[in-house]
Amino acid sequence: MNRLSIALLALTLSFPAAATADDYSEIVALAFAAIDNEFDREWAFTETSTEEESTYVGRYDPREEDPWTLLSVDGREPTADEARDWRSRKGEGRSDDDDDEEEESAEMRFVTPDSITLIEESDEHWLFGFQPAAEDGDEKEIKFMRHVEGRLRVVKDGHYVESLDLRNTRPIKPAFSVRINTFVTTLTFGPAAEDGPIVPLTVDVHVQGRAMLAVRFDETEAVRFTDYEYAGEE
Repeated sequence: MNRLSIALLALTLSFPAAATADDYSEIVALAFAAIDNEFDREWAFTETSTEEESTYVGRYDPREEDPWTLLSVDGREPTADEARDWRSRKGEGRSDDDDDEEEESAEMRFVTPDSITLIEESDEHWLFGFQPAAEDGDEKEIKFMRHVEGRLRVVKDGHYVESLDLRNTRPIKPAFSVRINTFVTTLTFGPAAEDGPIVPLTVDVHVQGRAMLAVRFDETEAVRFTDYEYAGEE
């Protein structure tokens, strides 16, 4: 799985009671930069991923020469081949050369700024709706995202994005003879530890549909990031 590149930045302490669309865009843009997208340089963590009816538990530790270690597969000790293949997949995730590009593109990666609307506000949070954005003007992605709506929950105490939810509003036909009836992606974020950086906590994906009329597919993936431990210099 690729390193999540969603970044978040602290929100200001107060905003006008009668906020405009530009105010909402500013709140969201600032919030999107507060995740430390380089948290894996100084934080170790456990990743538990469930896909295709298998559960993989691995540990990441930047202090190790080979930072990824597969701990178990479906509750048992992994074979040497499984461990090697898993580390290989993890090694494909992130390159140091991507850092500058991430800083430029990640802030509003999922959001069309002028589409942001306030759905709900309480003393604890803002809940915004928005039209998801397609990256790099890709026509297929633009067509796909046209039938997807997004929701974003921003926590006021701590000033960060708590959850990002994308789901389709109608069936999507991304290619010939392919129909997606359900598309749901939810990401959540929170502190790695008390006074720690904002980091990814969960990723959930569900895609269900039909291909070539007779072939049905129903795929889910769930990833949990736990047991964060500071591994940088004291």
